[in-house]
Amino acid sequence: MKLAQGILCGAWALAFPFDWAKQIVDEYELTPIPKAPDWLVGGTNVDGNIVPVVNLAVYLGTAPAVPTTSQPRLLIGGMADILAADAAADSVALLFEGLPQQLNYEPQALTYAAALPPRLRELCGAVARNSQGQEFLEIDAVQLMAALSDELAQV
Repeated sequence: MKLAQGILCGAWALAFPFDWAKQIVDEYELTPIPKAPDWLVGGTNVDGNIVPVVNLAVYLGTAPAVPTTSQPRLLIGGMADILAADAAADSVALLFEGLPQQLNYEPQALTYAAALPPRLRELCGAVARNSQGQEFLEIDAVQLMAALSDELAQV
C-alpha cells in the first residue's frame, strides 16, 4: 500500500507521495516574482523560508492564469526535511482548491495516458483511488521538481 496526499489542481485530482508532501498552509501572503512564467505565481514565507508558489493547473496548460475568488491552500512539498536549513532550496508550494485527502491505496495502471496534456503525461504513470472511488493521478514528485527547475533555467 502507498500513502499520498490528494489535492485538486484545476480540473485534475493529483496524488503526491506522503513523504514528499510536508505541510498544508491555509493563510499566506503571496509576493509576485517579476518576469516569472505565468505558472510561477509568486513566493511566500513558510516558517521562515521563502518558497516558490506554483499553479499546477496553469503549468499543465489546463487553466488560464487568472486569480480565483478565494485564496487557495498550499501544499508544501520537497525532498529535504521542511525544518532543515536547506529546505527552501528543495521546496515548492502548490496551489490547490478544497480540502486535501489522505489516500491509502494500491497503484493502478493509468490506461488513458494518451488523453492527458503532455506535461501531465510526463509526470504520472499510475492512478490512486480514495475510499469513494475518485481517481487521483499519481505524480512523480522528483520528476515534477526537475521539470519545474528545467523550465526556470530556460527563462
